[in-house]
Parts: sequence; structure tokens; C-alpha cells
Amino acid sequence: MKKGTKVILVLLLAVCLAISSFLAGRVVGRDQVTKENDALHAANRSSVANMIVEDGPVYVIGHKNPDSDTVCTAIAYARLLNLLGVEAEARVTEDVSNETAFILSEAGVEQPPVLEDASGEDIFLVDHSEYAQAAEGMKDAHIVGVLDHHGVGSVNTGHQLVYEAKPIGATATIVWLDYLNYGFEIDKRTAHILLGAILSDTNSFTGSTTTDADKQAAADLAEIAGVTDVEDFAKKIHLEALSYEGMSDEEILFSDYKEYEASGVTYGIGLVNAYDEEVAADLAERMKAAMTDGAKKVDVDMLYASVGIREGDVKIDYIVPLSGKSEETLKAAFPDYDEYNGTAYIYRTGLGRKTKFVPGITDFLGAHPHE
Repeated sequence: MKKGTKVILVLLLAVCLAISSFLAGRVVGRDQVTKENDALHAANRSSVANMIVEDGPVYVIGHKNPDSDTVCTAIAYARLLNLLGVEAEARVTEDVSNETAFILSEAGVEQPPVLEDASGEDIFLVDHSEYAQAAEGMKDAHIVGVLDHHGVGSVNTGHQLVYEAKPIGATATIVWLDYLNYGFEIDKRTAHILLGAILSDTNSFTGSTTTDADKQAAADLAEIAGVTDVEDFAKKIHLEALSYEGMSDEEILFSDYKEYEASGVTYGIGLVNAYDEEVAADLAERMKAAMTDGAKKVDVDMLYASVGIREGDVKIDYIVPLSGKSEETLKAAFPDYDEYNGTAYIYRTGLGRKTKFVPGITDFLGAHPHE
């Protein structure tokens, strides 16, 4: 054999050995990563192993006047609890909105049954932690967990519970993270409703509480769900949110309504969506009229309607207070409104319920105690 040929053969052998060693290293490395991931998933699963369930099943339920995030999260989290070995079922406080019905229909998922009374039941709360926003009988329920993206509410227990809250755009995103952390795959239908919930609660990523996690979750869920045009899906969801077909003005006022308590004062805020300012002005007048009778049906000290318009990244809110204490508090807590049209106080930089309205009212009432 010629010397040059020997050299080539030696070099080829060395290259083959190097490649073999490299591939073997990659396999070992991949196996190590898999083991580490499995260990992490097992640790995360064991962190909820001490959930105290009395009789079961655990009913996973969101707040009154259910929106898409609260309903879709309840369905998806109930499935996750079952994967963890906990018997769980999703429930709602009442029939869902047109928007939520559309999202569920697109995914081929049925609306959960209505839970009339939570008394004595094992309950896992999602998207809220306020008794005022919870199903009837919640103070007499056995609460085993809370999953939320709002502030800490009035719900309390005398035992250990699962409590997970993050400053994030949608509770649905936290559910997506939990599936990843526990090492479970998300099925196509669950991915579809979680995607719809995120698009709804973040206003298609334009909301001020939107995070990169929400965007990453939506991209991952869209791929699993087979939604190739997320923007079109978001537009359809938005149009459904603007539809109040077949609803009375009072039903519109309470369609996305939440109650709060701060410094001994209770107040309620109903969110209403509008396509443009002309529609917003009309809805504001209708909500003002509906408030008179509506106030008799809720047990709060102050009542507001917030009619919102979103134009790209710009959010405009028409805030309609009930006359008296509601209006006085609004003007004192948020004096920098841009316009008052005789019915609504208009904030052209937005007065989001979650990000500005509730924190502002809470701070004001704390600084001016109720007498």
C-alpha cells in the first residue's frame, strides 16, 4: 500500500472515530437532558400531591359573568387535574357570552354545566380570588386551589391549598405553563380554547398586561390547534365580543361585570365593548339608563359601566358612574379625564379595569377611609 493511501486511511479512520465519539456524546447528553426534564416534571407534579380533596369531584370554576379566559381556563385546568390523578370537572356560574360560545364552538367543545351553589363542594378557583366575584355559596365551599392573574382577593382557607398567581395577560397562559411544567401534552381542542382565551384577554396582545409568555403560549397553542391564521381568528373573536344581539341593556351592563371591596366600600364595574366612538357614546347613554334599575339588583355602594374602544394600540374608555357617591369618587380618584359629554367621563389613554381602574379606586379609598 502506498504511503499516501495509508495516510488517507488513517485520516478517514480518525474522522470516523471523532464522529462516532461526537454522536455518542450527543446521545448521552440528550439522555441526560431527558432525565433532568423527567425529574423536573416529577417534582412539579409532587408539589400538588398534597391537595386536600374531601369528597370530590373538584369543580374548577371561574368568576360570575364568565368571560372567555375564565371559562376556557376552567375547562383546560380540569383536564390537567385529571391527568394529575385528581377527579375534576369544569363548571360555570351562568351561561357563557357570545364570544365564549364562538371560541368553544370553533374548538368543538361544549359549555360546562352551571354550578348553582358551591356550598360543601371541593372547589378550584380560576381567574379570580374574590368572594364577591365567586359562585353562590363559595364561603361555605372547600377551596382546594386558586389560579389567577389578578391581585390577591378576599378568599381564604384554614388549610394548605394550591395557589398560583402571575402578573400575566391571561390565566390561560398560566395553564399552558403548567402543562409544560408537569410534562403533559395539550390536545388539539384544549389548545384551541386556550388560544382563544389568550387572544380575548390580551386584546390580541395589545393589552397593557400582555407579556412575552402570552405571545409564546399563543404561538405554541396555534400550532397544536392547527390555527394557521391567528390574526383572522382574533378578528372573529373581537367581532363576537362586540355582538350584544338578543340582549337587553341591563344584560349588556352585567355581561362582563365584577365586584370589589376596598376599605369597607363595595363597588361593581361592568365592561362593555364598542366598535367606535359613535357606538360608545350610544352605549354609554344606554348603560346610564340601565344602571338605575340595575343598581337595585346588586349589593354595592358604587356602580360603574366602562365602555371601551380599541383602535390599534390606542384604548379609549367611556366611564359611566351611577350618580352620587360613584361619580364623586371617580372624579376624585381620576381627575385627569379628557372630556365629559354629560353622561360619560372619557379617558383617551384608557382606564383599564384591571390595570388602572381597580388599583386607583383601591388606593383612593385606602387614603380616604369610608366613614
